[in-house]
Amino acid sequence: MINLYPANKMENLLLLLNKISEVSPLGVFNQEVIVVQNPGMQHWLNLAIANERGISMNMCYALPAQYLWKLIRTLASEDDVPDQSPYSREVLTWRIYALLATNSLVEDSDFTPATRYWLSSSGNGKDFSSQENLKRYQLAEQMADLYEQYLIFRPQWLDSWQKDEISTLHITENKWQAKLWQLLIKQLAYNPVELLHNAIENIPPSLLLIP
Repeated sequence: MINLYPANKMENLLLLLNKISEVSPLGVFNQEVIVVQNPGMQHWLNLAIANERGISMNMCYALPAQYLWKLIRTLASEDDVPDQSPYSREVLTWRIYALLATNSLVEDSDFTPATRYWLSSSGNGKDFSSQENLKRYQLAEQMADLYEQYLIFRPQWLDSWQKDEISTLHITENKWQAKLWQLLIKQLAYNPVELLHNAIENIPPSLLLIP
C-alpha cells in the first residue's frame, strides 16, 4: 500500500515523518530510507531530524535516480543492471566534461550555445585555461543533473533521442542536448524505457494489484 501525504512546506512534512516514525517505528537494525530531491534537501532534513529527535542515525538518503536504479536492479537481473549506474550524476559529469572538449563537438554548429558558454575566443582546441575548464565542468555538472531528471521524469524523451527522433520533441534550439545524449549512449548503450519495461515484467504477479 502506498500512502501519499502532499504538503507545500517542508516543515509540515517533517512533522508528519516524525509522527509516522513514532507510531510505526522500524526495527532497531532496520535502516530508514528517505528519497530527497537534491543534496541540499538531504542536508537540511538530516539536521532537522537531529534537532527534533536529538539524534539522526541509521538513515539512508537517496536521490530519485539512485533510488529508481536500485529498485530496477532488485527487479531485473543483476547481470543486466550493474551495481553502480553509469548514468548517475557523478559519473555523467565527467563523461560530459570530456566530450565537450572534443574537436567534433567544438566544431559542431549545433553545440555553439554550449561551446560559447565555456570556451573563450582564444581557445585553440588543445590547451584550455583554468577558467575555461571550470566553466566546462560547471556546464557538465548542470547537464548531468538535467539528464538525471530526464531519466526519472522524461524517459520518453531519451528514448526518442536514442531512436534519432529529435524533431518530434520540438527542441530545435536545444538540439545539442539530444546529440550529446546520443554520444553518451554510443559510448555505453542505455535505454531507460527498455530497462523499466524489463523490470516491470519481472514483478511477481502476486504483487500486481488489479482492481
